This record gives sequence, C-alpha cells and structure tokens, in this order.
Amino acid sequence: MKNIITFFENKSLPFIAIFLIVAISFALLNCNNQKPSKIPITTNSEAALEYYNEGLLLSEKLRGQEAVYFYLKALAEDNEFAMAYLQMAQVQTTPKLRYKYLSKAKSLIKYVSEGEKLLILAVEAGANNEYEKQYNYYRELIERYPNDEWAQNIYAHFLFNWQKYEKAISHYEIALDINPDFSQPYNMLGYSYRQLGDFQQAETYFKKYIDLIKDDPNPYDSYAELLLKMGKFESSIDYYHNALEIKPNFIASIIGIASNLNLLDRHEEACKELERIETISADPGDLRKMHYAKAVANIDIGDFDRAIKELKENISISKSIDDNLALGQDLINLGNAHLMYEKPDDALKYFEKSMEYFEKSNISQDLKYYIRRQLFVSAGRVAFYNKDVDILKEYTEKYKSSAQQTMNPNEIRKAHELTGYIYLLKENFPKAIYEFKQANQQNPIILYLIGTAYEDLGDSDKARQIYESVAHFNSLNDMNLAFIRKTALAKLDDF
Repeated sequence: MKNIITFFENKSLPFIAIFLIVAISFALLNCNNQKPSKIPITTNSEAALEYYNEGLLLSEKLRGQEAVYFYLKALAEDNEFAMAYLQMAQVQTTPKLRYKYLSKAKSLIKYVSEGEKLLILAVEAGANNEYEKQYNYYRELIERYPNDEWAQNIYAHFLFNWQKYEKAISHYEIALDINPDFSQPYNMLGYSYRQLGDFQQAETYFKKYIDLIKDDPNPYDSYAELLLKMGKFESSIDYYHNALEIKPNFIASIIGIASNLNLLDRHEEACKELERIETISADPGDLRKMHYAKAVANIDIGDFDRAIKELKENISISKSIDDNLALGQDLINLGNAHLMYEKPDDALKYFEKSMEYFEKSNISQDLKYYIRRQLFVSAGRVAFYNKDVDILKEYTEKYKSSAQQTMNPNEIRKAHELTGYIYLLKENFPKAIYEFKQANQQNPIILYLIGTAYEDLGDSDKARQIYESVAHFNSLNDMNLAFIRKTALAKLDDF
C-alpha cells in the first residue's frame, strides 16, 4: 500500500447542509378556488411584502448580501415576518447568524401558512443534517404545490446537494416548464450536467443563464467554473473577470480566479488576488473565505507553515465575533491540514478540541449529536494513517451503527470510506475498491486511493486512468485536491 493519507471534505461547515434559497410567491388560487397553486406568504404589511420581493429577486441571482438590505427593510415594517427571517438565514456568511435567524423563523411557525411551515421545517432539518425529515417535508411541499416553480426548484436543490443529479434535473426542468424565465434552474441544470460529466449540455444551460440575466455576475461566474473544470483556465479567468466587471466585490469570482492560478502553478499571484478581498470587504465571513483559500494555495505548493498560519487567522476572526460554530470548523480544518502533513497526533487533538466549541454553540442537540458522530470518522482517518486496524475497526463499527439509522447519504458514504480503509490496510484491494466507489466520489483523495488499489492489483491501465482523473479533477478551492494533485501527477510520470 502506498503511504498517502489524508481525508476530510474541505467544504466550509461540511456537517451543515447547504441552506437553500427559498422564495415564496403570492397566493394564486387554482381553477376551483379551493387551494393555492403557489405557496402563500404571511405578513401584515404590504410595504414589507414589497421589500421582501425585492430581496427575493436578488437572492434568486445569488446576490445575497445586497438582498440583506431589503429583508431588513421588510422586517422593519413587520417584525414577525417569518419568511423574511428565513431568507436572512440563507444569506448570512457566518454560522452563528444563520442559526440566529433560522431560530427566529422557527419561533413564528404557528402564525404562517402550511407551505411556509414546511419550508421552515425543511430548512431546520437540513441544518440538523436530518436527511429523512428534510426529504419528507420537501416531498409534501411539492405534492401540495406542484405548480409552484420555487417549490420544484427547492426540492431539486435538495436532491442536488445529496448528489442525486438525475432526479434533480427532472425537477429543475419542471420548474422551467412552469416558468421559462426563472433563472436559477438554468444555473443548477448547468451544475447538474457538469457533475454528471456532460460538459456540452452543462455549457448549453450556463449560456442560456447568461442570456437570461446578462447584467448579473453569477452567470459568468458559473460558466467560469465549468471552464475551470474543463481545464480551460485562461478562459475561465476571463469569465470571472466579466463577473467582477459587473460587481467588483463578487467574492466568489475572486476565489475562482485564484483557483485557476493555483492550477496554473501561479500561487503567489493567487494569494495576491485573494488579498484583494480584505480591501473590499470587512465581513468576517468573507475574510474567513480569503484565509481558507490562501491556505489551499499554500497546500498546493507544499508550504505547510504558511497554510497553518492562514487557518489560524480564521480562529482569530471567529473568536472576535464569538462564533463557536465557526471556531469548531476552523479547528477541523487545522486537523485536516495536520493529518495531510503527517502529524496525526496533532490532528486528533484539533479534532477533539473542535467538539468543545460545537458543544458551546447555539445549535440543536440533534446537530450536536450528528457532529459528535463525525468524530468517529476523524479518529478513524487518524487510525488509518497510523495503520492501526483494530482502532480503525472499532471507530468504523461505532460510526456505522449510528449512521445507518439516519439514512443520510453523506453518512452512508463515510461509512463506506472507513470500511475501505480497513480493507486497504488488510491489502484486500478488490474489497477496498468496492467500498471506496461507494464513498464520496467528489473527494479526489478517495479517488486516488482507488488508483493505488488498482496499482497494487497490477492493473496499471485502470490505475493510470484514476490518477489522470485526480490530477485533472479541477475543483474549486479544494483542500483535498491541493494536497493530492501533484502526487497524482508524479504517479503519471512513473507510468
């Protein structure tokens, strides 16, 4: 077995399901005037509704920080406007504030319509990583409001986030059948086909998205990300610049440019590009993104000390805003980096320390229980690094016994990942491959380990194919890819 060990999803707050953009229409009655065909909203102020709808238009275009102004205006007109609080939760850049606004929306749930209630409960379930509950709430939502394009779009987002891309596509298409001028499904159809490897179809939808809202930055940003994935780095940078010409503080595009520069091995330029963020934003969430992205750049060139320095800057920011949830994630990121650089004992200390902050945070007990379960995964990865099969088996069994009850696809994938490590240590390479292929296929390190298993089996063709896919995985701002990319390139040189 080749000695290449590191793990962890690199997403910000991986234990928190992505908050979906939720938009609600006026209540329009169907032909029988018996029930609404669109999800009704509840507010006692026409002015609040007008501000809210202005915010929704911006949220649809993923301009959340601009939408905040209108949601706050709506709440000034009606301080019991549940959906405005829910939307405020969606657009926050720090975990503490997301939960603050979500909690406020939940506190008003008895005053809202059934559709709004289902939305709030679904977002809450997603925040708690309660997959089955969230699925049931969204299914009921689209059964009650099948002709609401936003309901179809929200359910499609849910499916996309759990990597059910074909099913997501069908519901995005339903949303467009209802409203062909609805921009968001074009964007997400592009991403869905990209995830399926159909770049031509993805390009078709991203270009339609650009045509639909030419004066917004996100369509250019999304198409740029596809070009990055395709390895067309200079063209990708050009489209990111197009987005920034429209909105110079569109942080996602700055990070996108830096990601391209990393893949072009222009890391100092990447860091200078990222440093622009602190000149245009004082938002703690934006600054944390900057430091994380700079850590990724330094990991890509193997500069452990600079990467750690950047990740520790995020700890200072999280402490300054008293955000225990963000602090917990910062410590997990530090643990990831230490494991990558063969410091398993330090990694485990950071993983364990993160639990203290999660416990102190203002999140539900259900989410705290979920997070505690993930410590089994972290400790299992450390055991794999240490080649301690007995400890690894112990943590794997503990994790599987709880994860299998949740029906959460991400947890099931992690259970397969841990089982794959066991078989790899036992040099049972066919079973290791079988397990890893059911783990997270968006993690290039897992793909790399599949390659090592094929290589140990003597199947050089399949191994080379896997290493090629890892070396050119081309994902955005990805710590795992930054760590493994050049190792995969070196493997290809050996063939």
